[in-house]
Amino acid sequence: MTPTRRMPRLALAFTIIALALTTSPAVADDTDTTENQRLQLVLDASGSMKEPAANGTKIQAARTALGHVIDTLPDQAQVGLRVYGAKVSTGPKACTDSQEVVAPGTDNRDQLRDAITAYKPLGETPIGYALQQAGKDLGSEGKRTIVLVSDGEPTCSPDPCEVARELSRDGIDLKIDVVGLSVDAKTRKKLRCIADAGHGSYFDADDAESLTERLTVTSTRAFRPFDFSGTPVTGSANPLDAPEIGVGQYLDQLPTKDGVTFYKIRRTVPGSTIHVGTTARTTVKGGGTGLLMTLSDDPNGVTECDRATSFDGISGGVRLLNASLNSWSSNPDDSCATVDSLVLSIKQSINNDLEDSPVEIVVFEEPPLAEGSEQSLPPADKAIEWEPMAPGKSTGEVVSGTSIASAPEIEPGSYTLDIRSGERQVFAIPLNWGERLQVQIDADLSEKTINTHSVNGGFEPNIISPTRGDESYNFGVHMPDDWSDLPLANMPNVDSWHWRKGAASHPVSYLNRSVVDQDMVASSLAGYRYIDVGYNIDNPDAVVEYDLTVKVLGQAGDGEPEYAEDGDAVAPDGDQDVAVEPQEPASSGPATDDDFPVVGATLTGIGALLLVGGIVATVLTTRKRRQIS
Repeated sequence: MTPTRRMPRLALAFTIIALALTTSPAVADDTDTTENQRLQLVLDASGSMKEPAANGTKIQAARTALGHVIDTLPDQAQVGLRVYGAKVSTGPKACTDSQEVVAPGTDNRDQLRDAITAYKPLGETPIGYALQQAGKDLGSEGKRTIVLVSDGEPTCSPDPCEVARELSRDGIDLKIDVVGLSVDAKTRKKLRCIADAGHGSYFDADDAESLTERLTVTSTRAFRPFDFSGTPVTGSANPLDAPEIGVGQYLDQLPTKDGVTFYKIRRTVPGSTIHVGTTARTTVKGGGTGLLMTLSDDPNGVTECDRATSFDGISGGVRLLNASLNSWSSNPDDSCATVDSLVLSIKQSINNDLEDSPVEIVVFEEPPLAEGSEQSLPPADKAIEWEPMAPGKSTGEVVSGTSIASAPEIEPGSYTLDIRSGERQVFAIPLNWGERLQVQIDADLSEKTINTHSVNGGFEPNIISPTRGDESYNFGVHMPDDWSDLPLANMPNVDSWHWRKGAASHPVSYLNRSVVDQDMVASSLAGYRYIDVGYNIDNPDAVVEYDLTVKVLGQAGDGEPEYAEDGDAVAPDGDQDVAVEPQEPASSGPATDDDFPVVGATLTGIGALLLVGGIVATVLTTRKRRQIS
């Protein structure tokens, strides 16, 4: 696909975007194609599947939904089927009653259809055992997804949450999505635990239509890039043994709370600036979760070039944790600007919720400026004014991505979308030097949605930089005719529940990196921006239609830096003049729900609206830059 708005080659150089639907994730290895991704459906055949569901029985809903999914699978998709509770009605053997009825493959569609037709409810609910066996079905290599469909709690050991946790420890390339079919609150909690432990998503379904939608979502997700992608790497607990990583995108697992992982980043061009970004996600367990990253000029960490903390301070909910660091110094003779290699450290802060969770690391190397050219660059300007926007006629149909890896490129304009509780919707748009981005969401919230809105609802847009920095200068208000960065000054009328929130970036300018404000530092490189819209309230059935309005302001090319002629950074494949080869954003695919379960204390009334409106910071990213005299 041809980018809508062209940027100079060096501007495009500083970004990584995953390929579309059936191609490899950004900078991932050759095994990540659709042909090397496998999905195992694990279906509940316990006796309770005979019970009524909306418009029929649960088993009828399952057969209808599965038949549709089989008919729409890509030809190259490797899919298998395992059932549990299908052969033994009761007794000790019922707890090991699980069979792989169709092995994962691409030429098995008739077998899958026959198995679905023969699918009958009978016995117990040995979910833990079935998950263990599904892990064996999929093997240990490549991207693997288990999709569990269940209508009840487990009735046998082992604990499926522990099984899911163990399976996810076996590799960052396996995840477990779970669909609960007409379940009560207690069962939903247990099934969500499985999805969370397996780094997957939980979905509710009540009938054949909703189950079809959920299974379509999960099967599509299985053959798209995962939420986190990159070349596998294992950080070292000893900085002297740290693995060397260069320009590119990498994927590792986080250590325990008291552990630290180290990576060595070699500078290939004298005087270049090394940019590093990290992305992880919080767990459903609650707030107080965060990461601390440092970039040092030696293994002993004597001199910190940069430090960043990405922190979720709100109780409950699941959110992205993203932050960026760089080696830039106003003093060209500073060690951070001159040493041959830098050391990156990553550790958990506050609690241990993120142990073994995936962390994505991106590395960029920016050439040094041409001698004397810094004087001609525009100074960093903290002033920013919101230019009013109103939703207009829809620019066109767009299907959101679920992560940076699957974000589709969009043009400036308005888009009408709907978002479910627990979903993340991500889009990509290029920004040139001198340009800035404004993003706004508008929605009319129902009384039910308002009353279940929680302090960590996070129904808002965020802007993420190419280096994974938080670039949003947020604006928020509840009234459609008034806009302010101080939403508490605008008490909403109780009869008006129009919800409006916005985010803006600073104009992209090289010298933004010279200040301490993290949102300005994030605006110091041209490249793709990622618009992240999240919705996370204490109502799993909530769906809100909203308008997404996107506007690019400023003059493209203003303040573009002049780089040294002999300072071309090196791409991973050895080519010159490009730090990272850009890869096109995704262009199509069904709408999907992301891995953001719903948890949190619910607030009602005006107080909740004001809190959610922007006065409470949900994810805080702080930077402590070393002062150069």
